[in-house]
Amino acid sequence: LMSGVKNNVGRGINIALVNGKTGELLDTKFYDMWGGDVAPLIEFLKTIQDGTIVLMATYDDGATKLNEEARKLIAELGSTSVTNLGFRDNWVFCGGKGIKTKSPFEQ
Repeated sequence: LMSGVKNNVGRGINIALVNGKTGELLDTKFYDMWGGDVAPLIEFLKTIQDGTIVLMATYDDGATKLNEEARKLIAELGSTSVTNLGFRDNWVFCGGKGIKTKSPFEQ
């Protein structure tokens, strides 16, 4: 879904969206949480449709620019660790829009 070869990964939070019914890749993005702005990440998270599988992984620093709104939106996808995510923490997460419980996979 994501790789350096496809040039769709970067510093910060890397995200892949997958259709929960078909398994089709819908979108990939990355947001620089060290030198970038959190606003585009927040706007992107708000557009995710119900039934979408959301995969996230950090590279280098994924937490410095995260604010309470961004952390809340990620928690609504099923994350229980995003509230404690700190500077240069490694984090991988699989959740979904409309999930009613915590993520079955997060480390």
